[in-house]
Amino acid sequence: MKGRVIAFLGPSESGKTTLIEKILSLFNGKLKNQKKEPTYSLKTYGITIENIPFYFIDTPGDENFIGEILWAITISDLGVLVVDSTAPLKYHTYRIFELAKKNFLPLVIFVNKIEAEKTQWAQTICDLQDMLEILQVPVIYGFNTNQPLFLVDLVTKQVIKEKGSKLEFEPYPPQIEGKIQTLYEQLVEVSAEAKDEFIEKYLETGRLTQDEILDGIKANLENMRMCPVFIGSAETGLGVPYFVKRILDFYPKRDFQTLDLNSYAYLFKTLYDPYAGKLSFARIFKGSLKSERIIRTSQGKEEKYTQIFIPRGDSLEAVKEVGEGEIVVFAKVEALKTGDTISEEPLSSGLPVPEMPKPMYTLALHPETRADEDKISGAILKLQEEDPSLIIYRHEETRELLISGLGNMHIEKTLEKLREKYGVKVRTSLPTVPYRETIKKPVQAVIYRHKKQTGGRGQFAEVHFNIFPLERGKGFEFIETLTGMNVPRNYVPAVEKGVREALEKGILAGFPVVDIKVQFF
Repeated sequence: MKGRVIAFLGPSESGKTTLIEKILSLFNGKLKNQKKEPTYSLKTYGITIENIPFYFIDTPGDENFIGEILWAITISDLGVLVVDSTAPLKYHTYRIFELAKKNFLPLVIFVNKIEAEKTQWAQTICDLQDMLEILQVPVIYGFNTNQPLFLVDLVTKQVIKEKGSKLEFEPYPPQIEGKIQTLYEQLVEVSAEAKDEFIEKYLETGRLTQDEILDGIKANLENMRMCPVFIGSAETGLGVPYFVKRILDFYPKRDFQTLDLNSYAYLFKTLYDPYAGKLSFARIFKGSLKSERIIRTSQGKEEKYTQIFIPRGDSLEAVKEVGEGEIVVFAKVEALKTGDTISEEPLSSGLPVPEMPKPMYTLALHPETRADEDKISGAILKLQEEDPSLIIYRHEETRELLISGLGNMHIEKTLEKLREKYGVKVRTSLPTVPYRETIKKPVQAVIYRHKKQTGGRGQFAEVHFNIFPLERGKGFEFIETLTGMNVPRNYVPAVEKGVREALEKGILAGFPVVDIKVQFF
């Protein structure tokens, strides 16, 4: 079976990591790191469910790390938008939805924390209807009629009983018949709209089979006409086995751009591990990759590699071959860069790279010691490989080392990584502003005299200018309107060169002079 990749998306504290870990624990996945910490970069998990390799990508939940989210959206088949039912909806939820929509990523919604004390999951579903411009239809719903909350499968109209990863079904209480029938009819109607034959059958009989309902959900999901809505609790596991079952039932097929190659993959994440060194994560879109081969990149590079790995649980496992749709990990292959398309065959082009958001916040970096100054260049290169949304460069005029990111937290976490992972300590400051000077009004008949005594006849010249202000951003213009032979024409380039040199340092504060026109007459 082809590998399947799911991106878990949503705001911080919505429960993305907890949901992934709960799925792994229910379906015999391996978890070695039990430490709970916020997610600031992509993390990939692997598990096999019903003989199908699944890979889950955990994404950051903050606007500062939207670049990481774009890489996950680019290579995933399906996105799971995790929403916290104990808090008001956040803007980030809308932002994720818009990014998924723009990139044609099918999306399902998981309303989380429905067993928490402060949950308002039913209201959250209503609020999502108002926020997101897409049809959202529950496939599962909750009830508590004088007993603990229980869940009803709207596809079969039965109460769900979860025992570990196994599901059992039983009839629902008669007092909720009306509500269930309303929700069921809504689901059937939306499923019927997916295909012409379903519409005809629904109009004639008013019914669809369970398989037809699931087929309709899948078609609508693939065409991005609807988002199926799930509810549950990642913490306790309530609703999680059912969520996995239905994902298996209507897993969508996403269309990716193809290349005329027998086998190729797309590299979406670079990570420098303190022990394993450089790790390059790629998704295989066609064919397979084996160990001990030569890999070629869309940048024209090639390199021999030995071992390959796959994510297994939250760690890596060495394998001999990785198949289509799966995620493969290369260790210590220096030729690989994030965004490369890779293959064992020569490549003339590659898959498109997502456009990174423009940096919004810049600071100047100052290494604290000489040792830090010696190490910072290599560390910066690794930081930019790990996070292509970062821009780090030395300013041509001020000679300051500048770091630009999407916000204060983005830069703060980058500098934390620089210090703790690469052992480089820096101070920060606001960048020096490279000001410009200009003039406000025209100045006529400016005269410059050149005198130089060289021991003989000496040198003497006099040039006359009119100077005019230009619009902002126009730069510099030089024109000559000489008449007669008062100035030999072969001197004109030298005069222009002298003017340009004079503009490099203004008289107000020594900054370059811009947006003026000089007339040499």
